[in-house]
Amino acid sequence: MLRISWTHTDPAPTDYQVSWAKLSEDFPPPSDDVGNAYPTVASHVVTGLDAGTMYKARIRARHWDGSDGDSIRNGPWSATEAVRVIAPPFAPTGLTAVATHRGVILEWDDPGDDTVASYEVVRAFKDRFGGSHVVHTGSAETQYLDTDVLPDLGYVYTLHAVNSFGKGQVSEAVTVTTLARIPGRDYLYEPISPPVHAASIWWYWDARRRTIREMTVDFTIHNNVDDWSRHNGYYLMLLHGRISDISFYVGLQTAISHAGAPRVKGAIYSRWDTRDLANARAAADGWTQSAGYEGDFIGVRRPYDWGAGSYRAGIAPDGLDPEGEWYSAWITNLDSGETLWVGSLRFPHAGGAAYIDDVSYSTLELYGSPTRPIDTPELYVTMSAPLADGVRPAQVLTDYPYDAKPGSAMRNSDSWFDSVGSTAHLRIGGTTERVHAEQWHTIE
Repeated sequence: MLRISWTHTDPAPTDYQVSWAKLSEDFPPPSDDVGNAYPTVASHVVTGLDAGTMYKARIRARHWDGSDGDSIRNGPWSATEAVRVIAPPFAPTGLTAVATHRGVILEWDDPGDDTVASYEVVRAFKDRFGGSHVVHTGSAETQYLDTDVLPDLGYVYTLHAVNSFGKGQVSEAVTVTTLARIPGRDYLYEPISPPVHAASIWWYWDARRRTIREMTVDFTIHNNVDDWSRHNGYYLMLLHGRISDISFYVGLQTAISHAGAPRVKGAIYSRWDTRDLANARAAADGWTQSAGYEGDFIGVRRPYDWGAGSYRAGIAPDGLDPEGEWYSAWITNLDSGETLWVGSLRFPHAGGAAYIDDVSYSTLELYGSPTRPIDTPELYVTMSAPLADGVRPAQVLTDYPYDAKPGSAMRNSDSWFDSVGSTAHLRIGGTTERVHAEQWHTIE
């Protein structure tokens, strides 16, 4: 069905001619009944059209001049308007299902209809009774990860596209057998409660170094991790220390959001012991935050589409005023040379300057709602020893600080330090195995 409406002309015509055709075809001649109508009101409903097909329509007014019954003067045609006849979408094509330890990854091709708002995934057991399970994806993305499956079992999947008119035709079915549990690693399948600092490194400088002004760290992200879950994310905490005896941290997150905006990857920088946003400066495309769920803190957030590659992050003084000293955080992509200013925070100063403490901490953190470790993606990061005013730390401790916290041990994580290359390795998620124990290292 296609409803066409317009504004009455002045003076009112005898009637109107409405003409329509498929977008790829010519308009019909006035003598054809199919494709023409002559309403006397300023609207017309066309039926019998092909669902999902693009049509064009135009209108003109007609006036009878009174000389005889056939004496009709035609006005000019309106502009031609094109529209798709709304109907349930066609069936998606190319549906595939791949079993992983996280679940079943479904991917497909859209049905070539820009009215699709979401998809309905239908899952059934392959070789046993039990009915079907329906999931609405909630988006027009053409992929879905089904984690609600049992191990070592056959499933059948079908798919419908959905728009405002309803559910479309069903796709062809695909079958898949899920992977069996990994023997001896039952902990992968038991939910844990974030936040979890899963793999961590402590950096210790000479205790006599009490006047640090700048700290930098080079790091490499070895694989891409997207916003894989609406309920969880990863935080690569690059530098976590103290300035003027006040805690701060700076790093990268897989998902940040603000004021209802979509979740995006981003860079964050926070400090504690205040809720006053007068102590924070954000970029034009970033924002500030003041909260109390981790103790009173403020922070700056900025969208940053980070991924696999080499980077340098740092924190350094960026202005002094009577209220304190500003420290800015920045991240440089070493592959492209582009630098992102994350933002600036103000710290109290003593004796005219604020100083960074001689201990720093780096970690890969899982945050969000309770989840199974196996459902988290693998992320692998290496870090050179940070530099404090150009000086490397004297000692390093690899650590798993949340292992002793009930319900929060993420044991698919590994942390180690290569003394020869002076490089820390942090790996978490997926089927990662814990190979290295906590260990102290001395940097020569």
